[in-house]
Amino acid sequence: MSPASNLTWSAEPLSAEEAATVSIRDAILSGRLIPGQRLAQAELAAQLGVSRIPLRDALRRLDGDLVTIDGRRGCWVTSLGIGEIEEIYEIRIVLESRCASLAVAGLSDEEAQHLFGLSEQMDLMQSDARSGYSTRRAFYAELYSHANRPRMRGLILQLRDNVGRYHVLKDVRHSVDAHEQLRCHIMDRNPDGAAKVVVAHLEEARDDLLTTMNQDDDVAVLATEES
Repeated sequence: MSPASNLTWSAEPLSAEEAATVSIRDAILSGRLIPGQRLAQAELAAQLGVSRIPLRDALRRLDGDLVTIDGRRGCWVTSLGIGEIEEIYEIRIVLESRCASLAVAGLSDEEAQHLFGLSEQMDLMQSDARSGYSTRRAFYAELYSHANRPRMRGLILQLRDNVGRYHVLKDVRHSVDAHEQLRCHIMDRNPDGAAKVVVAHLEEARDDLLTTMNQDDDVAVLATEES
């Protein structure tokens, strides 16, 4: 069974184009559609139960982000190289540390407690790569919403999705210690502390992912040489 056969409709009452977009995005972020995989539009349309027109529009929504469309070569899941991943993390470190600082500084007691609970739930899902990514995304999306920088938040979430799918595919785990430190800074309303934790956490996540990817490349080269 191909990864595309696992595509499902969103439960929300969306248009055909919107539902197809949600389903394809979810399949990419969860690793059911992998980087570099070609997307046969006829197969995708059949799996989703939609016509070619809304499917084509859905793919166009994702073009330039999670999907790459070429008029002559077709359509495939966007694949990132080591340099691109390094650049994404470089941008994320700047934006997320700023967003975390702004958000934590203005939290109410109720907001801080809510974020504390989301963070604890996030750590409970750590053992499952897909659920762990989903709960981490939900936590940071909520945290950064309190920065009152909607464009910055939107770009951060887009960049997180671009590299987050590789963490899911490679099963790269995240530091629970960093999450505990961030919870403390949230409850203490310490913006500088929160920003520093976010920077250190992102640097560690970047290094762990790149190390895993480089090791996988070395194994692939060795297997090719031995074959």
